[in-house]
Amino acid sequence: MQLAVLGLNHNTAPVEVRETLAVSGDELSQIYAEIMQNDRIYEAMIISTCNRVEYYIVTDDFLCNIESVLGIVSEHCNMERDQLRKYTYIHCGEDSVHHIFRVASGLDSLVMGEPQIFGQVKESFEACREFGGAGTFIRKLEEYTIKTTKKVRTYTGIGENPVSVSYAAVELAAKIFGNLKSHNALIIGAGEMCELAAKHLVTSDIGSITVTNRTMEKAEKLASEVNGNVLPFENYRENLKDYDIVISSTGATELLVTKDDAKNAMAQRKKRPMFFIDIAVPRDIDPAINEVENVYVYDIDDLKAVVEANKKQREKEAVKAEEYIQQGLENFYGWLDSMKIVTVIKSLRASFEDTIEAEVQRFAQKNKVESKDEMVKMHYLLSAYMNKVLHTPLKNLKNKSSEGGKYTLDEAMKILFELED
Repeated sequence: MQLAVLGLNHNTAPVEVRETLAVSGDELSQIYAEIMQNDRIYEAMIISTCNRVEYYIVTDDFLCNIESVLGIVSEHCNMERDQLRKYTYIHCGEDSVHHIFRVASGLDSLVMGEPQIFGQVKESFEACREFGGAGTFIRKLEEYTIKTTKKVRTYTGIGENPVSVSYAAVELAAKIFGNLKSHNALIIGAGEMCELAAKHLVTSDIGSITVTNRTMEKAEKLASEVNGNVLPFENYRENLKDYDIVISSTGATELLVTKDDAKNAMAQRKKRPMFFIDIAVPRDIDPAINEVENVYVYDIDDLKAVVEANKKQREKEAVKAEEYIQQGLENFYGWLDSMKIVTVIKSLRASFEDTIEAEVQRFAQKNKVESKDEMVKMHYLLSAYMNKVLHTPLKNLKNKSSEGGKYTLDEAMKILFELED
């Protein structure tokens, strides 16, 4: 048995292709059923996110059965196989296990180290069990994937140091103010950058968020998503004094906050510091505001410099993460190797038990033993003796099976039965 994966991600396929191949929750049951109809596919799992769609299968013939999955995917997305192949990659065996460990740890993500993928992978394992795709192999793969990812998250800084402009903006605010619980923020704009910044503020436990935007409907929508308040756009200037943090990203062609605006606000704040984050191009906030005492202004270039430095730091941490992934890989394949010996142990025990049964029957016939109680006692005695005889060699067989050592027959016997030279 080996693991194989057919997939595509943000590196191999544009968003319109990823959208076409994405598997919704309503479709999972049908696709799992189609994949598991193949007698040579014993287990299967599907991961489907906005940046990747991957099909994992446990099989004894990965080339033939990956082709089978490709056919199912082709029909599902109504795309010719040859066209689909242009966007997909295939991993097999150890490479597949290495791949899922990297995916779950965030090393294969669009934003390296992002934590959301770990939860998405765990949800995929849960769906796999729900729809009948999980067996011994995938259940164990889930266990080792979770263990490995937790080690990467705990012992490396792969998830630290923000690598998105919006997240970096919030991190800077946290550094200036410390705990954000007693502070409030004004978001000027309701586009994607403002939405991300607002959501990062929520996760940073900001005291309150207020959203203002030229289009009131958009401001209300974003405010509802972050449990915030709405401020009419025409009133934002006179209310600047009420906010410790101001984040702005609009399409305005003129400055929305001038040096005079900041001076007026600070005059009413009794010199309590203000933090302006301008992630708009062209800029929304006058850089001259930096000249006002206790006011801090960062624009998108400042944030990009922070992001680039943080990316380099995450890349360093990724090297450490790969070491933990390699450990997880070795541990998983140690378990897989030990499973090979389970079949041998079962066969050995079955052979001994067949011999015991035959010997009891032969002895009973030869000695005209008709009492069932006597035969049960003989069977019990021989089984107890068998267990004692096999205990030491089977214990050593389990312990040594994953070491990969090569022994002569006499060395093997000495190891199994713990014989003295």
